[in-house]
Order: sequence, then structure tokens, then C-alpha cells
Amino acid sequence: MSPKEDAGSTLGGWSRERMELIRRTICPRGISEDEFALFIEQCKRSGLDPLLKEAFCVARRQNVGNRERPNWVTKYEFQPSEAGMLARAERFPDFKGIQASAVFAEDDIVVDQGRGEVVHRFNPAKRKGALVGAWSRVVRDGKLPVVVWLDFSGYVQQTPLWAKIPTTMIEKCARVAALRKAYPEAFGGLYVREEMPAEDFESAQAELTPVGGAYEVLGARPGPVKASFPALPTVPAPEKVAKLEELEPVATPPLKPSAVLVAFGPYKGKTASELSDEELSESIELANEKLMEQPRARWAKAMRENLTALEAETELRCRVPTTADKGGNGASHEA
Repeated sequence: MSPKEDAGSTLGGWSRERMELIRRTICPRGISEDEFALFIEQCKRSGLDPLLKEAFCVARRQNVGNRERPNWVTKYEFQPSEAGMLARAERFPDFKGIQASAVFAEDDIVVDQGRGEVVHRFNPAKRKGALVGAWSRVVRDGKLPVVVWLDFSGYVQQTPLWAKIPTTMIEKCARVAALRKAYPEAFGGLYVREEMPAEDFESAQAELTPVGGAYEVLGARPGPVKASFPALPTVPAPEKVAKLEELEPVATPPLKPSAVLVAFGPYKGKTASELSDEELSESIELANEKLMEQPRARWAKAMRENLTALEAETELRCRVPTTADKGGNGASHEA
């Protein structure tokens, strides 16, 4: 059975009641009839079920005018999740698994796309060099494995998550790109949030956020801050002109442990300072997914406020990086 036939048999029989439930609980208020119909068709084509958090309906800003006379409007579009695409791939009868790993400058790696092979060896305790990219490999029954390579410089975004966990983010992008290449009938033309420019979400938030509020809207990141690096402290100007060597350096006050309590998810009740970088990023990602699912829920306002505080903790950690080098996920990858 082809992916297209499998997708049709899985979601093609949607009832009117099911689609109305999706419109009330998943899609944002203000979506047009055409946008909703297109969203449903994308769900059916890809085999991704929004009720299972495999896909979301998100707001993006588009210029329907021209450069001289811009006319920015908000469009509501289909967007898959990486977890949803992986779950959908598991339902393909020929899918036999997927591998992915980030690559650093001094790793020992050989990628043979012609044969669909990757040999990647490294010692996680002695990894050196800059993060240069990631590879992913999809194995299918009776077909040549699909291998993709992504350059880190072409995907990195100026956001807190990319700043704190770049290895995880580039691996996500690599897995999605490999699935898109292996199953173009189901996933062709679909991109997850990690691959999209941050401006697409932040511009939509700027228009939709009410005056006086800084809440996240429709899954966009809260607050007007776009870059993940805070401004450097300024040195007060001396009364008289002095030589540079006579200026004393400004001491940066030590950061205090955060007392922000996590109000949701598996780490509920813990303070942000008790969480590792991975756990903090996991909580932020969970909140973004929940708010994309149900932006008008009764608990959404409180979750946005808690998410804003957790994002602030992430940026504070960016200010003082840890001295310990992070290792990889395994001792070696060989395919």
C-alpha cells in the first residue's frame, strides 16, 4: 500500500462532527472557510491527526502587496510536528527506522549518499571543534536508504532554544528533512517550526497581541525580544576624557538562582533553577505545543505568564555559559 493510499484510509473518512471538533478546539479564532478546508486536506494528505498533536494550525504573516506598498496580513496554515511525522512514519509498512546525529568539526565521519551509508565515530568525552551540521538516515524495506546532510549555518536561528540546545535542534531538522525526502507523497512541502524563520511567528504575534499585554499568541514566542543574547552592560562616561587603559572594568553582578516555579508538565512544582538545560527546554517546548493546540483555553493566560518567566530564565543562562562541555547521545554511530 502506498503512503497516499494509507493516508486516505486513515483520515479520509472524517465525519462532519470530527471536523467541527477540530475547528472549535484546534484551529484559532478567525480562520476562514478556505483556510480551514485547506488545513483539513493537508491533514488527510499527510496522515497527521491534529487531535493527537501530530499537526497544528498556526498564524504566519505574509505580504500580499509589494515592496513599495506592503500589505501584511495574517494567514492560518498547516504545520506538522516532528513527533507527529515520526509517529506517521511508523505507520508506513516499509519503514524500518531512522537515525540522526549532530556532527562536530573534529568528528570522524564518512557520508556516502549514493549507497545510503553513514559511518560516524566520536568520543563524547573528547568532542572538539564547532558544531558543523547533522545527518539523518531513513531505512525502508526493499529500497535504498535515504541519507541527508544539513549545514548548521544554514538552519540556526537567533532564538533561546537554538542558543541553548543547538545539537537537539539541528538533529530535529535533519530527521524531518530525511522523512520529507523518503516519503514525498505524504510529507513533501511540509516544514516543522524548528525549520521556519523566527520572524514568521514573531511578526504575527506583534499584530495579534493586545495593547498592554505581552502574552504569546497562537504558539509564537512571548515578548518582543528576538535575539537570544542580552545587551552588554554599558560603562558610564567619565567626567573628563581618560585613556582607555585608565578605565576600570565594570564588574557583572552574580546571577541569583531563579525562584520561578514550573506550573505544568513533568517538572511541575520544581523551581527553574533546579532544572537542567535540557529539562528547561523541554518544558518550554511543551508549553508552546499546548498553546498552539488550545490558544483560548482557560489556563492559557496563566501558562503564557509561566512560559514568559521560563524563557527569561533561559536567556539568563545564556548570559553565563557553563564550563562543562556537553557530550553526545552515544559513544558511536555506525550505519
